[in-house]
Amino acid sequence: MRSEGHIDEMPVRVEDVAIDSITMREELIKAFPSLAERGLSEVYIENHPDIMWDIPEISLDRAVPLYMLWCVDHMKEEGSLVFDNTISALNKYARVKNHTANDQNFRFLCDHNQIEVVRTFLRWCRDSLVLDYEPMLSRAIRNWDSDGG
Repeated sequence: MRSEGHIDEMPVRVEDVAIDSITMREELIKAFPSLAERGLSEVYIENHPDIMWDIPEISLDRAVPLYMLWCVDHMKEEGSLVFDNTISALNKYARVKNHTANDQNFRFLCDHNQIEVVRTFLRWCRDSLVLDYEPMLSRAIRNWDSDGG
């Protein structure tokens, strides 16, 4: 029974809550322990902004989180191609069906928690970045939200 003037509150979904850069950074580091090893330098990432074209010598489960972390740490350098190419790569990795394709199998290398952090990263991009990364960003979010890519 509701009283006069009572407003039903809609439940807040986790995916609707904006996340700040510090929290996003912490989530990435917690989900991807390999970030502590820094398998690629920031200079390498800046000079090789397209992880799909310039495939690093380390595995994607180590390289891709470094690119995501670079985006968080360099948010003020948003004009860099690293942002656009990282979002594009994540979109492609979400759609890959062949887990043996070492140059594209990032999603298959992620556990459930890591997939959730990738989803959170993409939403952080949507909510925090100024430049327009559409339609690639919404496609990447949709593809990572689907069960099989």
